[in-house]
Amino acid sequence: MQLDENDKEVSLTFAKGLAVIRAFDGRDRAITISEIAEKVKLNRAVARRLVRTLEQLGYLSADRGRYELTPHILTLSQGFIEGRGIAQIVQPILRNATEAIGEAVSFAMRDGNEAVYVAHSVVPSKFTLNRISVGSRAPLLPTAIGRAILAFLSDEERDAALAACDHATYTQRTETDNDRLRGILDAVRDVGYSWTEGEYVDRVCSLAVPVLSGTAGVVGSVSIIHEPGQYDPLARMTIVGHLKRCADNIGSTF
Repeated sequence: MQLDENDKEVSLTFAKGLAVIRAFDGRDRAITISEIAEKVKLNRAVARRLVRTLEQLGYLSADRGRYELTPHILTLSQGFIEGRGIAQIVQPILRNATEAIGEAVSFAMRDGNEAVYVAHSVVPSKFTLNRISVGSRAPLLPTAIGRAILAFLSDEERDAALAACDHATYTQRTETDNDRLRGILDAVRDVGYSWTEGEYVDRVCSLAVPVLSGTAGVVGSVSIIHEPGQYDPLARMTIVGHLKRCADNIGSTF
């Protein structure tokens, strides 16, 4: 998301504080103030004030000069999770689909040029390629879960997304010409699902269908990932049927 710094109603300090929170990720769990300042392009003194503020509010903890997020950070997502019934409604729907398909099933929503996973159901005691967890992110264009979302946007929204997406996230097997990508997305819209093989992660296939709401349009997509050759076309269509029922049930809650 791009911030309009000329908007008089925008708090740049608040935006910088959020940038500090985002500096903590899977690679950087515990980092110093200097590392934070460098990562988010802030003056070290400014970064220190923001970090100390977040520490006093309980969002960060310190150990020998290194800071990390505390569980209190989860309160920031509580309104989103509870307001959409993720735990009470969406999670049981995904679990039913997982039991029917025999694969981990994920639900993702669009966040700018990425899909962010907001719910996930796994198969207990089964090895899976799926390393997705709630909060994981993936680019829209080279992934089935992203294309299932893009294909069902309005033409205007889709063209804007194609123009904004980062082509550097593609592998060499992924189409990067926007006109051809429009054709791929048109085909996804026609058949009602998206399937990719090795376009984002080598030797990983993904199958996804959109989650549609009568009032909100496309709100996200549900998907599985699997190994190449694991499912023939007939088996794949059976899975599509299960995913569509799952998507319809989720869509009815929005």
